[in-house]
Order: sequence, then C-alpha cells, then structure tokens
Amino acid sequence: MSQTYSPSPKPTRRVYLLLTIVWAILTLAALAFVVVFGANAPYADEWEFVPALLGKESLTTWLWTQHNEHRLPLSRLIYCTLFRLTHDFRAGMFLQVALLSGLSLWLMRLAARFRGRSEWVDAFFPVSLLHLGHWENFIMGYQLCFVLFCCLVTCLAVIAIQTQRETAFRSGLFAGVLLLLIALTGGFGLPVVPPVAVWLGYLSVILRREGKRLQASILLVLAVLPLLYMAIYFNGYEKPSLHPPPSRDPFAVGMVAGEVLAMALGIGVAGIWWLVALVEVVIGLGTVELLIKLARTANNWPSSAGLVAYASGVCGLAVAIGIGRGSMGTDMGLWPRYSLLVWPLLGTAFLVWVKAGRRLIPIVLCASGALAFPSNMVTGMQAGMMSRTHYDQIESDVKTGVPTDQIVGTRFPNSFNAGQMDRAIQNVPLLRSAGIGVFGASKR
Repeated sequence: MSQTYSPSPKPTRRVYLLLTIVWAILTLAALAFVVVFGANAPYADEWEFVPALLGKESLTTWLWTQHNEHRLPLSRLIYCTLFRLTHDFRAGMFLQVALLSGLSLWLMRLAARFRGRSEWVDAFFPVSLLHLGHWENFIMGYQLCFVLFCCLVTCLAVIAIQTQRETAFRSGLFAGVLLLLIALTGGFGLPVVPPVAVWLGYLSVILRREGKRLQASILLVLAVLPLLYMAIYFNGYEKPSLHPPPSRDPFAVGMVAGEVLAMALGIGVAGIWWLVALVEVVIGLGTVELLIKLARTANNWPSSAGLVAYASGVCGLAVAIGIGRGSMGTDMGLWPRYSLLVWPLLGTAFLVWVKAGRRLIPIVLCASGALAFPSNMVTGMQAGMMSRTHYDQIESDVKTGVPTDQIVGTRFPNSFNAGQMDRAIQNVPLLRSAGIGVFGASKR
C-alpha cells in the first residue's frame, strides 16, 4: 500500500497565515469593542453637531464652521453622510475600525513585498493600530477625522518611499491629491502642507530639467493648491474663546510635544512617555541618517526628500499641539486620540528599514508595540465600561420618563459629557423626536 504525503508548507507561508490570524482576531476585537461599548448617542463634542446631523442647521455652513482650532470639511461630509444614511452615531466608529484594519493589512503585505517574504515583526501593524488604547477614537464616531488623517498621511509616506526619478510625475500626482485631502481633514493636516508642497516643487524642478514642462506645471499647481487652501482656512479664523494663549514656555511646549509623540504607541505607555519619546527621537534621527545614506548610494534623492518632508510635517504637528496645549498644563499631550496623528511616523520608519534590508528597528518597534499592548487593552476596556455604564443609565432614565434636564443634571457631571450640559438640554428633544438611539427609547 502506498501513501502520499503533502509537502510541508514553507515557513514564510506559515508566518503569513499566523499574521493574518493575528490581524483578523484584533479586527474582530476592535469591532466587538464598538458593538459592546459604543452607544448610539452623541459623545462629548458630538453634542454640538446634533442640529446639523438632523437637518436643523445648514449643511454647507456647518461643513466649514470652525470647531475649536479646526475646519473639517472632508471629515464632516463623510461623518454626516454616514449618520444620515444610518441614523446611528456608531457608523463612524465602525468605519474607523474598518479603515485601520485595512491599513494594517495593506502595510503588512507591503512590508512582505519589500523584503520578499513575511516576518513575524510585521505584526507591529495590527498590534499598534487595532489595540483598544484607541478607545477615545473607537467610541466617538466624529474622531473619524483623526483616522482619515492617519490613513492619508501613511499613504503619502508610502508614495514617497517608492518614488524614483523615473516615477516623479506619477508619485507627485498622487502625493498632490493626497496632500489636499489631508489639509481638508482638519487643522492638524495643515503643518504637513508646507514641507510636502516644497517637495512637490522639487519634483516639478526635476521634471522641468528633463524637458517635461507640462508635467512640471501640473505638479507645481498641485503644490500651490494646498497652500491656497491654507490662506482660505485662516480667512475669518477666530481663536477659540475658552483656550488660553499659545504657550511661549519652551519647556512646556517640548514636554507636551514629547507626550504627543509618545502616544504613537498608545495611551498604555503614558507612565513612561519620556522614555518612549526619547527612543522615538533616536529612531527618527537614525532613519533620517539612513535615508541620506540610501540617497547618496542609489542617487535617489526624491524619495528621501519626500520622506523627510512628510516627517517634518508630522513632527511639526506635535510641536503645534505643544504650543496650543502647553498653556493648559504639561500633561496635555497624554490623550489617546493623539495616537493616530503621530503613528504614521513609526509605521514609516518600519517600512524604510525593511526596504533597506535592515532588521533591528522593525524588531524594536514590534517588541515595543507588543509590550505596550496589554496596558493599552486594559485601559481601553476600563474606559469602554465606564462609557457603557454611563449610557445604560441614561437609557434607563429615558425609558422611565425622567425629564431631560434631570437626566443631564444627574448623569452628565463628572463624565466625558460634563462640558456639554447646555447643548444636551437643547438637543435631547431633537434626538427623542427623531427616535435616535438611547434617546429614542421613549418619545415622551
């Protein structure tokens, strides 16, 4: 009797399958988090947007209306469209998870393509993008603006990584479109605009020297458009009345900026943020040095220049947050929502070192993400349970006919909705009338 044995799968195939399983489990965990802890109700700043979402305020006006320091036309358009299609505040939450899941899967495959095979360190992407330390984004649909920024900026970095002189026009074309979209996501996109616009101008000069005048002109237009948008953005801009003046204390600015950078690994590292920020700075400087060496060796300055430009913009954002929040206290950079604004720096560094055939930095980043993972998950679960309890209490009050002002006066103080009490009293009747979520449990 003969017996046929199937050949054993290659080790790289097993690694790929294991990584896919890790990605799928973390995606399902993030989705489950939204299902269990997300509420079909406004969360914090979302109370301000209820009239616009329900059609009680002009949509075109609302899309451009300033919120704190931000104008968020692209983010608001997507967010409002989702809500009007579903009448569910959780729609934005689910889209955030879907975008981060897709981004992590794509980056894992991109890293495998760069080196020619999958490796276990590629788990860095789902481990750092799908942990529950992102709870503040996951249970507030409006935070879609931060996720859009993260995805678009990361795409911009990937384009820069793969740019060559031969592909300068195609890369510049995609980068120019992405840069305008990044600016449209919110004020946090603006620091990225000037350095990347300069890079687009550099690509335009390369094309012009090669006699490709039309292509050079197109890239120059794409470089100028986001700069014009910035001018429009600040036309009629008003400083938020409740915010203190920008900080002029270098120590406070540097400390808050460092905290923001550390949040790239998640709120779980808040206790050692200074160590994380220091390691990130060392990795960043090492990555810049590597890019310069690669540019000299391969004579491919367009790619390295693009990466340095993009990274300068994201680092500039961290400094801008330090200036804007430094006057509020030296711990104002330790917020979960900031994680997705600076995470692209780590993801890009990972890809740069992989593409260069180096292993150390990807190992360090993956190990760091894994060490932070348990604390991120615990912190997220605790915050999720507090949010769920808060809304369960509100829903119970609504079902038993407790008046709106009493619900707000009892449940909102000492919660994340504490600063929204006046808006809630005005907008809960609108939600009840529309039968939306926990407030639609009763229309009395």
